Amino acid sequence: MNSKGAKGTSKLVNKFVDKADSEIWHEFVKGDDDAFVFIYNKYINKLLRFGVQFAPRETVKDSIQDLFLHFKKSKKNKPISKISPYLYKALYRIIKAKIDASKRAIDSYDEMKENKSWQVYLPADTNLIASEQQKEQSHKLSLSLNQLSEKQRQAILLYYYEGLTHEEIKDIMGLRSKSSVRKLIHRGLDALKSFF
Repeated sequence: MNSKGAKGTSKLVNKFVDKADSEIWHEFVKGDDDAFVFIYNKYINKLLRFGVQFAPRETVKDSIQDLFLHFKKSKKNKPISKISPYLYKALYRIIKAKIDASKRAIDSYDEMKENKSWQVYLPADTNLIASEQQKEQSHKLSLSLNQLSEKQRQAILLYYYEGLTHEEIKDIMGLRSKSSVRKLIHRGLDALKSFF
């Protein structure tokens, strides 16, 4: 990237870095393309990481593209206090719709369950994985997470990795109550303990 491009990116980040999500969203709704680019750049990797936990990577990439194209076209005037739960929920719905459509096209649901592309992969480039023992534990945790139900994996990922609240997870996953989220997380953690 040339220095002019780097300066443009820096100005974009500086323009929004101290603003609340509600202000950034308001700027986007008003038509500020910089706000759109800032939202995209801030959340693209998080959305991808979230989506690949329950759908194939290409489906997730297509869904993220659909999500941002939809936002760019519609610019909903709905006030948003936190952008991330809104994006996660919208992406979750898009992916689920694509998966449901593909399930209808597949002769047997059992074939789809055998597809190992829904595996959880912990990022190997984090500073947390410094020693061989930690790598082994991380690998064991990844394998163990894959033994959980899809909903348990999603709830644990959203709560512990993305830092969302029970209320936000309830809305994203379309659950009836926060206690359902707590039960999913608790049962998932109990199952993980049994693997160790």
